Amino acid sequence: MCGDGANDCGALKAADVGISLSQAEASVVSPFTSSMASIECVPMVIREGRCSLDTSFSVFKYMALYSLTQFISVLILYTINTNLGDVQFLAIDLVITTTVAVLMSRTGPALVLGRARPPGALLSVPVMSSLLLQVALVAGVQLGGYFLAVAQPWFVPLNKTVPAPDNLPNYENTVVFSLSSFQYLILAAAVSKGAPFRRPLYTNVPFLAALALLGSILVGLLLVPGLLQGPLALRDITDTCFKLLLLGLVAFNFVGAFMLESALDQCLPGCLRWLRPKRASKKRFKQLERELAEQPWPPPTRPGR
Repeated sequence: MCGDGANDCGALKAADVGISLSQAEASVVSPFTSSMASIECVPMVIREGRCSLDTSFSVFKYMALYSLTQFISVLILYTINTNLGDVQFLAIDLVITTTVAVLMSRTGPALVLGRARPPGALLSVPVMSSLLLQVALVAGVQLGGYFLAVAQPWFVPLNKTVPAPDNLPNYENTVVFSLSSFQYLILAAAVSKGAPFRRPLYTNVPFLAALALLGSILVGLLLVPGLLQGPLALRDITDTCFKLLLLGLVAFNFVGAFMLESALDQCLPGCLRWLRPKRASKKRFKQLERELAEQPWPPPTRPGR
């Protein structure tokens, strides 16, 4: 609803989105006020609103995936009577997750208003499908890295009679922590896709810089002997081929996460439309529109009148 905030105050307040085209005192009843007395601002408000909604969904998905990723790591380590160290938890929660969660929401709205609309509910098929498939990929990569480490000839299992965190550092913890740390960055980038509601990922320079910096540090932790391994309670892995194999798993996770999101965006809506035909809208104006489309308009005049 667009108005000047004078005699249409009630309509501006009752509308889903009210835009006042006047800067007078009466315009305060409207959620939005345009600096120009023109409706040119309507597409911009819609683009900003869709961007905000899509960003909120992305942050929710990331926080859910972050929690489930850490849960999988802890579950794997609990089965062998160990756990992540206190400094490792701090590095994940404070350094990695907080940084990317704050910066990932700085991506601006798309420059062009598209026809598609963002999801209207969190508990929807696209959102839940993305969560479940990403969690399955995360679990598969972590388990794959763990079993690859166990199969190495230099692998020495931890002493299960010693409870955590006294049995740190060990190879199992080092592999799971290294892989999961990369996964937090991969998931943040995967759920921050741009089109059709936001600008491309590369336009968010602070977020991209944070991903590059944190990713470089994690690569250094894996390849450079002695780099922060003492404070983080990580065991040094001398097998360079195995380190490169872990980076290969990270690359596979990276490609798989983006392919999953792209496949869901492109294929899932069509499948849902085929499996579940579109139902008639319950909104009153839609019902009136259908009734008018089914009847001749204007109504034919009767003879003699």
